[in-house]
Amino acid sequence: MGDPVTIGSVLAILFKTILILLPAMTANTFAPFLGGGLPVDMGRTRRDGRRYLGDGKTWRGFIGGSTAAALLGFLILVLMDSTGSAPFDDSLWGPTPHNVILITAMAVGSLFGDMLGSFIKRALNRPRGKRTPLLDQWDYLIGAALFILPFYPWWMDALVEGQMWIGLASMPLIAWLAHTIANRIGYWIGVKKEPW
Repeated sequence: MGDPVTIGSVLAILFKTILILLPAMTANTFAPFLGGGLPVDMGRTRRDGRRYLGDGKTWRGFIGGSTAAALLGFLILVLMDSTGSAPFDDSLWGPTPHNVILITAMAVGSLFGDMLGSFIKRALNRPRGKRTPLLDQWDYLIGAALFILPFYPWWMDALVEGQMWIGLASMPLIAWLAHTIANRIGYWIGVKKEPW
C-alpha cells in the first residue's frame, strides 16, 4: 500500500521537488548576469531577415548560466552529504556518477529549452520581450526533461517512485511560480527589461 498521503508528506515532496529542479530553475536566472558577447546564432538570419535567436542568447550566457546552475546542484549535493541528510550515493538525483550527469543535463537542458523557446518565438514573429504564455514559463522545463530523458531509468526513483508522482505532477506549477518570481526579481534589479 505505501505510506499515507498527508499535508506534511506533500509539503516534504514539494520541497524535495524544488531542490531536484534547482539546477533547471536557476540556469536562466544566472545567464543574464554572466551573459553578453557573441550571440549563439552568430547574427545569422532567416531568408526574411529575422534572427534565429537574437542578441539576448549568447554563448557566454549559455555556458555561464549552465555552469553556475550545475555548480549550485553540486553544492547542494555536498551540503546534504556533509550534514548527513543524503549521502552522495543516495542523493536526490540518484547515486554517483548518475547524480552529477543528471544535474549537468538539467542545467544545460534548461537553457537549451529557453533557446528553443526563443527560436519558436522568432519563427512566430514574436518581438523580443513580447509575452508568450505557456512557452515563456515552461520552455526551460521542457528542455531539462528532454536532456534527462536519455538517462531513463536513472531518475525514476528520484522523480516518480513512491509518492514522488505528486512532485512530478506539480512540476509545471512549480516551474511557472519559479519563472514568475525569478523574472520579477530580475526586473526589479534591472537585469530584465520586462517582468515576465
